[in-house]
Amino acid sequence: QYNEEKLLQEADVIAGTPIGLYDAGLHKINFDQLIIDEAGQCIEPLAWCIFPFAGKIVLAGDHWQLPPTVLSDAAMKAGYNQSILEIATQQISNIHLLNIQYRMKPVIAGFSSEYFYNGLLQTAPHLINTTTHLTFIDTAGSGYNETRGPDGMSLQNEGELNIIQQLIAAEGFLPEETALISPYSGQVLKAKEQLPRNMRISTIDSFQGQEKQNIILSLVRSNEDCEIGFLKDYRRMNVAITRAKEKLVVIGDSATIGADAFYQAFLNYAEQHGNYRTVWEFDMS
Repeated sequence: QYNEEKLLQEADVIAGTPIGLYDAGLHKINFDQLIIDEAGQCIEPLAWCIFPFAGKIVLAGDHWQLPPTVLSDAAMKAGYNQSILEIATQQISNIHLLNIQYRMKPVIAGFSSEYFYNGLLQTAPHLINTTTHLTFIDTAGSGYNETRGPDGMSLQNEGELNIIQQLIAAEGFLPEETALISPYSGQVLKAKEQLPRNMRISTIDSFQGQEKQNIILSLVRSNEDCEIGFLKDYRRMNVAITRAKEKLVVIGDSATIGADAFYQAFLNYAEQHGNYRTVWEFDMS
């Protein structure tokens, strides 16, 4: 009967989390190669649990997407909210970009490619066509302002949900092929009350690494002070706008988000390469 240590010694490939592998006794074994997937989510102390026991280390991931979740203010101040991948890209020259994406239409990938990846991201040939795959629906001037949810904390925007309900019907989006994502949990909770039950409804953070044929992104923020809160983390937006395989619809207030240079650049991109619509095309009663 094999014991666990013998199993580890004789295995060709061992999979697990860094701390799980360390606890399993991996630190007693020297192995040829370590591959850390989603290294953009791995903090440096966690990586060093297993780094010393590998002959070669490969970090795979995207440091332009959401960083590790760190809840301690002291840890954040000490710099532990930086991933091992982000640290490595600043110090190591041996970097290989996987520059062909197989998920989305090129117009959906285009803005992220230009803004985050120096225009190097290419689209697989079978995904290229000339149909409209990107739509921005502008709620500026509609009075669809953000409000606080029942908890008094997270934000929601019922006006945007009204547009989303009409959009699903008008575009013929199948709920099982469509996801609504938003940076705000308050909007997610409200959407679950109003939208089809078989439709995926999630925060952006919970949707990282996933995809759907159609993505509707509800930005929520609409106020006179041009405050954008969570939206200021552009890596979160990078995740959000790269989840759709076929159609991406972004709903937001250009007067609020357009005061920020990143979002103004996105609005310009949507106007040039996509379908720029206004809320006045919908029933606002």
